Amino acid sequence: MGGHDERPVALVTGSSSGFGLLTSVELAASGYTVFAGMRRPEASGELMDAAQTAGVRQHIHVVRLDVTDGGQVLEAVSGILKSRGRIDVLVNNAGTAYGGMIEEIPMDVWKAQLETNFF
Repeated sequence: MGGHDERPVALVTGSSSGFGLLTSVELAASGYTVFAGMRRPEASGELMDAAQTAGVRQHIHVVRLDVTDGGQVLEAVSGILKSRGRIDVLVNNAGTAYGGMIEEIPMDVWKAQLETNFF
């Protein structure tokens, strides 16, 4: 993962599933080096399986990244900049959704959702 290459560099948040996973694989297939941010890198199996199937596993690098943790954000970005020298594309995909009657959802759950989705 060291050194600089000619591939543009993308950081995709929320890459362990859904749109983030699909976007990471598609960007890698389109010629990007992808840093796939996720809160729990140990949950990267589905992403890496999809990357292997698409033949782009070597272009996807998983980074620990909880977008609600400023320290992790700085660490992830600093690590990418040190490794690749730049970030050309940011796909800020991380998000959460909780459902139910508003009066039944605890306030801390609402706050966590807003923190992830808006801040």
